[in-house]
Amino acid sequence: MNILIFSVSIGNGHDQVAHTLSNEFMRCDSKNKVKIINTIKFISPILDKVILDSYLNILKFYPRAWGKLYEKTNKLDPIIDINDITNRLMTSKLHKSINSFVPDAIICTHSFPSSIISNLKQKKIPETPLITVITDYNIHTSYVNDHTDYYVIPHENLSYVMEHYGVSRNKILPFGIPIRREFEQHVSLTDVQQKYQLDQKKTVLVMGGGLGLGEIYNIVLELDNNLEDAQIIAIAGRNNRLEQKLKSMATKNKLVVLGFVSNIHELMEAADCIVTKPGGVTTAEVLCKQKPLVIFSPLPGQEYENAEFLLNSGVAVATSDVKKIPILINQMLNFDIRMKSIKEITGYLKKPNAAAETVQFILDKYNK
Repeated sequence: MNILIFSVSIGNGHDQVAHTLSNEFMRCDSKNKVKIINTIKFISPILDKVILDSYLNILKFYPRAWGKLYEKTNKLDPIIDINDITNRLMTSKLHKSINSFVPDAIICTHSFPSSIISNLKQKKIPETPLITVITDYNIHTSYVNDHTDYYVIPHENLSYVMEHYGVSRNKILPFGIPIRREFEQHVSLTDVQQKYQLDQKKTVLVMGGGLGLGEIYNIVLELDNNLEDAQIIAIAGRNNRLEQKLKSMATKNKLVVLGFVSNIHELMEAADCIVTKPGGVTTAEVLCKQKPLVIFSPLPGQEYENAEFLLNSGVAVATSDVKKIPILINQMLNFDIRMKSIKEITGYLKKPNAAAETVQFILDKYNK
């Protein structure tokens, strides 16, 4: 099969899901041809940089503004029609790329390309099936388009939202957010501890996504000051300045500092508790590892919605006060009933086979 995947490099999640699906198609059959297009960068590298820089600056300096934009556009008839804007900007060039590749199916891991392809289907490429993969534990209306054939959603508990938006049940595929195969495979805790020279004691993993966002330094400082006989793993991501700052810390507890890592599944396995911002892919990975989660100051918008899903499900706690984090960790880890409940509920929520199920569905339905 020829599979064309459209993503957008805003954060790491959308691209990560795109590559996870690509790897799964190739694992199923090496004869499959998979092409991933970074949508905005393909149209204009300059525009891509402007949008990414603007997005990061808004998150850093004006997070509430992002929340307001997210809220205003999350309507079936929004004041600001993001879909219409993207369609006008990008339809023509993408049409040429699709024609040259001749895909048997198109997958979109972001709402921007999903909207554009839906618009193209209406006008020029009606025969190509379009599958949209939603990468957060909420359904933003920008994902919902008239000419999308199927929607892969994070969990069946969100099906009601899709139906509220007028999507028929037979278009909803509750396979989950596609995460890497490593998360469904057994990892030896002893091997991980030896690899990172970890002790057999209470371990807290602190991270802020691939960009190292959030008050990671202050969180580590507070954990070290208030936890006894513990060890901390801090992931700085691509934030080199943060990494060096963490490595210069003098701590009473063991502190392991790492930059951008590709084996986060191992580090999650070693953790008794995880402190992080709730990005969609990160959330899916934590659920798969069935670990208790402390959410610190989720960003308005999709992170807030992800946090709400986790809190309503009873598998996480949240705070905007860094001083409360050690208290919340101790309360969870020392409360056996709570820990048992988290283990059982995350077992129900996790979707470790999302990538395989998504790919197999497409192969079964569209492989000529």
